[in-house]
Order: sequence, then C-alpha cells, then structure tokens
Amino acid sequence: MARPARRTFQRKNFMVDAARIRRLKRILHAPSESEAVRAAVERALDAEEAIGALERLRRRGSWGRRLA
Repeated sequence: MARPARRTFQRKNFMVDAARIRRLKRILHAPSESEAVRAAVERALDAEEAIGALERLRRRGSWGRRLA
C-alpha cells in the first residue's frame, strides 16, 4: 500500500522506558531517539500489514499447501 508523500509530525508525550529507547536508537542506528521511535512505529505497521496479507492467503487456501 502506498504511503503519503509528505509526512506531518505532531508532538506527542509518552511515558517510556528511557533505557529501552536508547537501546532502540542504537539497534536501529537512528540519529535521534525521535527517529528511532518513528522507525519502530513504521516497522510495526509494516509487520501488521504483512501479517494481514499472510492471513488472507491462508484463508484463501494459497498458503501452507504442498504443490506436487
């Protein structure tokens, strides 16, 4: 699915574990904590989209079937 060409950012305040955000920043090689959080949100959304596609394939019967 296509993403919008222009992103709009809005300030949000969340209570998070600071050590986990620093770890996320390091793992993702993000230049800032904000960028790390944005990347993690994108990855989570992409993963959910992929899971949905796989579920649709499974329901359709096109997944997990041996083709002989």
